[in-house]
Amino acid sequence: MLATTSPISYRQLPLRLYQIGPKFRDELKSRFGLMRAKEFLMKDMYTFDVSEETATRTYATVSAAYDRLFQQLEVPFVKVNAATGMMGGSLSHEYHYISPVGEDTLLQCSSCGFAGNSEVLETSLQESPTSCPSCKSTSLSTVRGVEVAHTFLLGDKYSKPLGATFLNTSGKPQSLVMGCYGIGITRIIAAALEVLSTDQELRWPKLLAPYDVCLIGPKQGSKEQQPAEAIENELLGNIGELCGHQELLHDDRKELTIGKRLLEAKRLGHPLTVVVGAKAVQPEAPKLEVHLSDGDSLELDINEALKLVAEHSQHKRDLLLGRFEQYKEKVGHQL
Repeated sequence: MLATTSPISYRQLPLRLYQIGPKFRDELKSRFGLMRAKEFLMKDMYTFDVSEETATRTYATVSAAYDRLFQQLEVPFVKVNAATGMMGGSLSHEYHYISPVGEDTLLQCSSCGFAGNSEVLETSLQESPTSCPSCKSTSLSTVRGVEVAHTFLLGDKYSKPLGATFLNTSGKPQSLVMGCYGIGITRIIAAALEVLSTDQELRWPKLLAPYDVCLIGPKQGSKEQQPAEAIENELLGNIGELCGHQELLHDDRKELTIGKRLLEAKRLGHPLTVVVGAKAVQPEAPKLEVHLSDGDSLELDINEALKLVAEHSQHKRDLLLGRFEQYKEKVGHQL
């Protein structure tokens, strides 16, 4: 587009253009489910600057935004120096989730958390590294990584031959300096589930879970149905106010047992599942069952359960606002 229009002024730069849309992979047979489907959703961005210096600053700005995004998702990730490959350019980084199903080979240090693309490390050292480039430890191991994002500083590799220029301060045309940035949106979802889940249950990142809370009421015809439903109806309003009614899934299939509905809720990976069963109407110390996505279960009174919902909702808000200092302390050595 910029190559076919009249040269823009340096005053209009830097320029950052992005799109989110479907892409198609020309493969006879797709692999790894959503992680390498024939059709996938991608966020692409191209940046344009007046010089290598300003383009490098833009690269740092966009990379910092990518860092924040992956911190917000709370899925442990590694950011590695990458080969520019066929895209070219002077600088490139990849973002990976560590998983056995990954297609990339990484070297990871168990001492400091450093990870690097084995191809890049072997090329720069002209041999396979035996010690960590960061801390010099020999605790290196080979792991597989799922690439979920990639950044490139392209320079004028494409703008120069295509004639994409801007008018500099002297009024003369000059080649734009480009950057290229991509995030695999559907791949992030599939890879995050692959990393966090077990063979029996899905486990979602908090910000990606379809619902925050699943509420399960008593079975139809059970002796506790009537008093338990009164508690259930009260919780519908209270939980909805705390986390948002759109974030609450009410499993009202009361013809099914609580156990069957609970099993399905665990398989779907809701962050919190609240069960209003027989224990909720016992005369002394009535309790709700609260099941967490990490497999733990708690017996809490109503106020304690509502407090847990409130804490979960507050944590989500903190993540969205970029308040993830605690997470950075926990895995900061990997970032």
